[in-house]
Parts: sequence; C-alpha cells; structure tokens
Amino acid sequence: MSEQQSDRRRLRGILQGSAAAGLIVTLTLGPAALSATAAAPQKAPGTSSGTVAPDPDGINGYNAVGYFPAWVPPGGDYQVADLVRTGAVSDLTHLNYAFGNITSDLVCDIADTVGPEGIDGDPDADYLHLVAAEDSVDGVGDTAGQALAGNFNQLRELKAVAPELKILISIGGWTWSDNYSDAVATPESRARLVESCIDLYIRGNLPVYGAQGGEGVAAGIFDGIDIDWEWPGADGEHPSPRPEEDQENFLAFMELLRARLDAVGAETGEDYLLTGFAPAGWWPRTNGGWVNPRLSAVIDFLNVQGYDYHGTWVADRTGHQGNLHKYEWPDTPGSWANWGLAADDLLGAYRAAGYRDDQINLGLAAYGQGWSGVTDPTPGAAAGAPIGTRNYNLLRSVGEEYYDETAGAAYRWDGNEWWSLDTPRSVTDKAEWVATSGYGGAFFWDITGDHENELGSALADTLRLSTPGPLVAADASDPWYAAGVYTKGDVVTHDGVEYAAKWWTRNQEPGASFGPWQPTGTVTPAPAPAACGPAWSAGTAYFKGDVVSRAGVNHTALWWTLGSRPGADVKGAWDEGSPCV
Repeated sequence: MSEQQSDRRRLRGILQGSAAAGLIVTLTLGPAALSATAAAPQKAPGTSSGTVAPDPDGINGYNAVGYFPAWVPPGGDYQVADLVRTGAVSDLTHLNYAFGNITSDLVCDIADTVGPEGIDGDPDADYLHLVAAEDSVDGVGDTAGQALAGNFNQLRELKAVAPELKILISIGGWTWSDNYSDAVATPESRARLVESCIDLYIRGNLPVYGAQGGEGVAAGIFDGIDIDWEWPGADGEHPSPRPEEDQENFLAFMELLRARLDAVGAETGEDYLLTGFAPAGWWPRTNGGWVNPRLSAVIDFLNVQGYDYHGTWVADRTGHQGNLHKYEWPDTPGSWANWGLAADDLLGAYRAAGYRDDQINLGLAAYGQGWSGVTDPTPGAAAGAPIGTRNYNLLRSVGEEYYDETAGAAYRWDGNEWWSLDTPRSVTDKAEWVATSGYGGAFFWDITGDHENELGSALADTLRLSTPGPLVAADASDPWYAAGVYTKGDVVTHDGVEYAAKWWTRNQEPGASFGPWQPTGTVTPAPAPAACGPAWSAGTAYFKGDVVSRAGVNHTALWWTLGSRPGADVKGAWDEGSPCV
C-alpha cells in the first residue's frame, strides 16, 4: 500500500440511502429532488480523444471526492454521463458509488429480495437496467442480454473517459448499516463478510439474472471499498445490538479488509483503496473506534462529516448545517450553537488522533436543510415548521443568499423559507481553509445535487490555485498555475513532472507534445516560500505590482484592478506566483 494512496461521502435517506446527523438523531425524510436533465456525453474540453488528462497527484495535491447515489439514474434525470457533460469528472479524483448493502444474510450481496429489514439490494439500478444511447457515457445504448448494463457499465465507460479517476463502492449508508454489527461480530463472520465484498466488487462476480451478471463481469470497475457504517458503538437508524463490542469488532474488520485487499492487489497488480465515512458527533467518533490509531494505520483516508451539524430534526429553530467555525446563538450569548460542532475543530480532532493530513477530507453538502415560517434571517431565529432537505440545484435561486462570516456558512432566505446550504462562496472559503490548514481535500454528498458543476468547480478551481496539498512531494518545485505568467527558464511541476519554460507563456498547460514547456528530467527543490502578502479583499483597489495572498499563494497585480478575484480568470489581472507562508 503506497504511503499516500488517495480517496468518500454520504446521503440523506432516499430509498435505501443514508441520512444521519452523526448526532444520534433519527430522521425521516422524503425523496430528494434530482438534478438537471441528462444530455449526450461530450468530449472533455481541451482533449482530442475525449479522455480527461491524468493527474496522479490529485488536484494540486488534494483529493476531490464525490458520492454518486445508485438510485438516481433509474429514478431521476441525473445520469453517470452527466459527470462528463457538466465537466464534473474533470474536477474529481475519486467517485464513491453509494451504496452496497450488507444483507440480512450478513454478506455483501445484490439480492432482489425483501427481507424483514426491507430491500436487500438493487440489481436493477446496479447492472440490469438498460441505459439509452442519449444517457450513456459513450453514446451507445445498452442492448437486451448484455451481461453488464446499468450503472456499473456506465462506471466502466466513465473510467475509459477518465482513466485516473478512482471509483470506490461505498457499503452501508444510513439505512443499510443495520446488519454491520452482526456481520462483524465474530472472526468467522468477519472473514465471510470480507470475502463476499471482495468477491462481489473487486473480483466482479455478480449474481446471475437471466443473461445478466456472472463471474468476473464487473471486474476492474472498483478501485477500492469505502466503509459507511453509521455507526459502530452508537445508534444510527437502528439501535446497535452490541454497542460495547462494536469498536473492537469494527477495527478487526477493517484490519482484515485491508489485509485482504492488499493480498488481492498482489495478485492483480493494483493498489486497492480502503476509505471510510467518519462521524462528527463525539459519541460515535470516540466509542466507535474512528479515532483509534489502529484505524489510521490501515485506512487510506477518511471523509469526515462536514454537514448535518444542525437540521430540521430541530423543528422550531434555524441554524447552520455545515459551519466551518463555531458560532453562538444570537439570543443566548455564550452558548455555542449546534452542540459546539464546527468543521475546523472536528478535523483538528482527527488530526490530533494521529491521522496524517493527507488522510483527512472535509465534507461538503450539495443539499440544504430548510424551515418555513421564518421572519428573521438571522441564523438561530424561530421557525414555524421544518421543510426537510432539498438539493442545491433546486435551492440556488431561492430568495437571497446570505453569508455568516463568523461561522463560515452560507444560507438563503426568501422572507418565509430559510435554507442552510453550501454555495460556491462557502465551498470556496472552505476549500481555501482546507488548503491553508494543510488537509487532504474535500468531498460532496452527493454530487448529483449540484447544478451544472457549480459547487464541484468551485472546489476544484480553488484547490488548483492553492498552496500545493499533501499529495505533492514536499521537495518538488513550485506547481504550475494557469493564471501564472512564466518567462524563459522558469521551472514548475505539473502532474508529477518537472518542466522548464522555453519562452513567455500563460495558460498553456505543461505536458503537450509541443508548446512552451520542456520536461527537465530532474526535480529542482522549491525555494523557501516567501511571506504571504495581505489577504485579497474584493473591496480594495490594487495597482500594478501589488502583492496579495489567497489560499496560501501570493498573487501580483498586472494592472489596476478592483473586485477581480485572484485565480478566477486565467487571463485576468493577477499573476499567480509561488506558495507562501
């Protein structure tokens, strides 16, 4: 297992999905609305083959993970192909397909049956339903009798378009975590569970339904397994049958799964990933084993819950569901809102538990929590009734957007409805915080709630212009920035390769067979970083030569400018320079 293998997420209780506050609270939610209508797939911008250029160091050294719910394409308008059409696939390093189920037989299975706890699996969504040509990644429709159809076949096609994208199967979720405790209760049951998951998702041996499924038909689709047990040692949708035993059994299960993934990888030549969706609440975090050093020793990274800190289970009071910093209730000074939960403290707790920075990703929400009957836009104000949740694509134009600078959280209010949600502004600010704090990246639950990749591009574009993340070698030369102005002899690193400029250049990506960049064949250590200039301010006028900083990178004004955000325009007023401290 490599030192810095990368790759998570979450849901909000649709069909077999998840939901969860990470706060030992049970929610009952209706189906979430779905995103824009799919269109025929298009070639990735700037490529002649239709493939997305590989990026082995992530996005400037960061992970960008998206969860994709299994049930969306059969029941709604968003398709796997929309990841290509909207450009979202270019802004992702990992895609987590959610969810796989541990059935009432206590194994990973895709069984078209209904047991005492509900649906055991959904083979139709996963690999049986026929995808039409207009909804297909490659523009070719499925035909009756092909062994692999549905979402799995589309994921295989997606990998052909984006060969560096890592696709993981996420197992569990809010509703499908009910059998975890029983399934890992003994050494024998753990071994049986692990082998069933590897057989199904890594070796690709699918149950046969008529002409579909069969041995090895899904091999090569999944690059690893994401564990979404909500929650060991604490109640999720269902009470744990053995809370005192869960932590030890969970850790033993993860250690066995790591060992078996590595063993299978030795056979296939692949490095299989093991990741997890980690809780926000103190009780499941501590009693479940998520902050135990045994887990950090075997996992590639954690997708840490960054939302559902407050929600409509509190029916009569608005509040931020994904605040970056702590804030106080306006009517009770000195009293922390949201049980004191805030993303900065939470990620700090995982860091303090011994996780490397590259193992910690911050969760972002592509949906909102809403209340009606709200007459005061102040967060924490009285509400008449809870609305529930709704995807970002349906909320982005509701009323007016507000921003709480203290909490680092966005919300919208139309005089009646009040919605806590992530917006491009809050995503940008959180991404800058991730970069300057040195963490490994971020993830979305769930990516199908975005609108034309607005949130995804806000995350990825911010990471691209930030100080390099922990996946970039510490001794590498400075990264290439699209908005940077380079002259002959300037040296940069891009996609793990060092290049020298042959002449003046801007916004010409290194790696083309011709152009201004020549591979050096060496690695030149970056010079000591300069001191960061003053933070950029939208309301300040800057003159040529002025230096400002954003996300740990200095930028120099090329001409007089006001309101132009550094890095936002690759041909704009700012020359992106080097990382600063």
